[in-house]
Amino acid sequence: MPPALTAQEIRRVARTTIATLAGQGLESCLFGSAACAIYGMTHRVPNDVDLVVLEDSLDPEEIKDMIVSANNNFYLVPAANPRNTYNVLWYYLPRNRRCKVDILTPGLLSIPDIPPENVVRVDQFQDIPVTPLLPLLLLKLRGWTDHMEDPRRWMQEKASVDEEDIDELLELAVDDYDVHLDDESDWLPNWFIEEARERVDEYVQAWPDSEDYWSQLGF
Repeated sequence: MPPALTAQEIRRVARTTIATLAGQGLESCLFGSAACAIYGMTHRVPNDVDLVVLEDSLDPEEIKDMIVSANNNFYLVPAANPRNTYNVLWYYLPRNRRCKVDILTPGLLSIPDIPPENVVRVDQFQDIPVTPLLPLLLLKLRGWTDHMEDPRRWMQEKASVDEEDIDELLELAVDDYDVHLDDESDWLPNWFIEEARERVDEYVQAWPDSEDYWSQLGF
């Protein structure tokens, strides 16, 4: 089995995908665990790259096709489940390895529209635009509730990884980045904030020690 991907390789794939999209006139920002790592999450190394393309008029499958056409280091593989019609995007890495790249657009998984001017560039990784920290945390929280409610055991088991991510992101948001809901409410939609409040209540019920951090964020 090939060795696990390194943080440097994850960043390399992210940079290449972002640059390839930019060459097609599409702005994007890093999302998911790879974005969490850019902000300083250290308890694990991400194993894939998630990107939000800041354009909701294109289907993710169209965008994947554009990427593959523009850069031959990318390739598509049909979904493992034949009932699914989407393709999985992969990036070739040396030594017969590869990295999965997920392409998302606003509206999927409750991702809000992200104005380009709100995209963040963290000091040491200025060339990698990332999703703003508060919505990144709240979308990670959505992943936790989805996994908790999923009837499949293997999906429920992902919730413990989500909890570690959320706890570290909470500390980073409050202690390192001074994030507060009031500073984001001018662009985050009301539906997104209301959904988040419900999930925060659920998380606090499960993990009461997190309540103070959520309170400091404005919840």
